Amino acid sequence: MSKQCQASGVRRQSKKSKLINTYRSLVTFVLMFTVHCSLFTVVGCGGAQTQTLSAVHIKAIEYNQNAAKAVEKGDHEKALAYYMEALKVNRSIENAEGIAVNLINIAVLYQKKGNTSNSHEFVNIAFSMPDISSEIRSDAAYEKARIYFKEKNTAKAKEWVNMSLSLDKGLREGSRWNLMGRIAFAEGKYDEAAAMANTALNLNRENKQRAEESNSLRLLAEINAKEGLYLESKEFYLKALEIDKELGDSKKIAMTLRGIGMLSSNQEHFHDAAIFYMRAYDVSSNAGDTEGALEALDSLSDAYRKSGDEKKAEEMMKKKADIEKEKKK
Repeated sequence: MSKQCQASGVRRQSKKSKLINTYRSLVTFVLMFTVHCSLFTVVGCGGAQTQTLSAVHIKAIEYNQNAAKAVEKGDHEKALAYYMEALKVNRSIENAEGIAVNLINIAVLYQKKGNTSNSHEFVNIAFSMPDISSEIRSDAAYEKARIYFKEKNTAKAKEWVNMSLSLDKGLREGSRWNLMGRIAFAEGKYDEAAAMANTALNLNRENKQRAEESNSLRLLAEINAKEGLYLESKEFYLKALEIDKELGDSKKIAMTLRGIGMLSSNQEHFHDAAIFYMRAYDVSSNAGDTEGALEALDSLSDAYRKSGDEKKAEEMMKKKADIEKEKKK
């Protein structure tokens, strides 16, 4: 979001544009939010001019920040409550782009909670809003595609991801191609999926979208694993893991470790699989990611059982039951 001085000078950014970009950066599926001091100043070659945002705008930003933090911890209920509050604030001042982004955020959360009906409802409102940028409308179409993909409606998912690409490509074009690759992979079209994943990888590297680059690498790892190319698959997973660690993304680190564990399990290297699943559990547990921890314990129990260690398999299932019990309190 911040603009740095180039050799030829700096581009000035209007207060309105600066605020819009702030809201855009808060879209949940980017899974990252950083507050820059430039939100509150416009810097020119002659120095800085203070441009203080109104208290109402700052309140909306604070709600969005709190929601993003709750998402990182896997607390979807709390995140949803914060996004709803941000939506109310933006509606109170008729901030069209802020409203649209919050609607998309809410749709993302409902999708994560498995409520695709509500997710469709909120994203439809965002997509149909007048006076929003093609970039945000593209984000809404992309989320619509993700909802259809979750519902296993690949035809509709492809239709909406193409709609997203037609509206705006920009820096997030690679994320759209990642989704296209995921759709092709789900349809069993592995060559097509690999071509799309490579397109996404190149775009994400070119646009310096590190989180999406990691997603491209994970997709390529899964495609190679499906085709029995285990060495190549592990290389892609390890490259993804390097980026995940660089970004400090605990969810993605755990996801990648589970992927490598699955790869080991598929080759009947159950001891190695257990090591990677245990690492994934440790990451998720310490990050407060209950869902990730439970998934890792499931896989860990399975690896121990397949290795013949029934006692440890049962221990993992007991630990899982304890966590689920605690979660319900």
